[in-house]
Amino acid sequence: MSLQPHLKCQEGDVSKYVLLPGDPKRVLKIIEFFDKAEKVAENREMLTYRGAYKGLDITVTSTGMGCPSAAIALEELANIGAEVFVRIGTCGTLKEGVDYGDIIIPTAAIRAEGTTKEYIAPEFPAVADLDILNSLIASAKENKIPHHVGINRTHDAFYEHLDNMLRWGNIFKDKRMSVWPSPVISSEMECSAVFLIAHLRGLKAGAVLAVNTLEPLNKIVDDPDLIYHLEESPNAAKGLERAIQTALDGLVIFDKNNKK
Repeated sequence: MSLQPHLKCQEGDVSKYVLLPGDPKRVLKIIEFFDKAEKVAENREMLTYRGAYKGLDITVTSTGMGCPSAAIALEELANIGAEVFVRIGTCGTLKEGVDYGDIIIPTAAIRAEGTTKEYIAPEFPAVADLDILNSLIASAKENKIPHHVGINRTHDAFYEHLDNMLRWGNIFKDKRMSVWPSPVISSEMECSAVFLIAHLRGLKAGAVLAVNTLEPLNKIVDDPDLIYHLEESPNAAKGLERAIQTALDGLVIFDKNNKK
């Protein structure tokens, strides 16, 4: 396969397993966990390194922010041989009781963005691969990392209006559903594209998200600015390290299970 126009990578440059952070600086953070790593390419917001973690060949490519660039990165990685993707990023949580430093492992993503609508009808779900999902959950449990599993919302506008968020909880004012006050546990800007495009291409994808915004629906009504707050405390930083550890060991677990 020829040189990919955005990644500036070609076949043989990347491994089967790929981690997808948004921020290029997080690529450098991730490779601190590796046994060895070397730079493959850099173009625009897309920085690619390849290395080894516990003997497993893993590539890390930053996607930039949002679904359009995440879709480009995944498509071009798939073109040159990548097969398994795990997004590593940050998110807000809409659920009470989740704290900074916790991680979210999404089962699926609401497609509240525009990119994937250019791939397939909006009724088609964006779901994490079951084998990857279970491997990530097993990794979080083995590492004793506080984690929460559930549905994520992927959207486009960071500075969205309050009403756009509240609609994801309004249905649960219905008394029949009052036992479940948090139908959506997290919110970010890339997962739906990663999940959907991987699925459509017959590949596997999952995600691990570190919580750096607390935005429970009952609290943002009184203080909408909570939606835009990005926590930079030691706890929040620890969450990103936990997400990286969970993703890496999750891939090791997945690889081991698929060699049986």
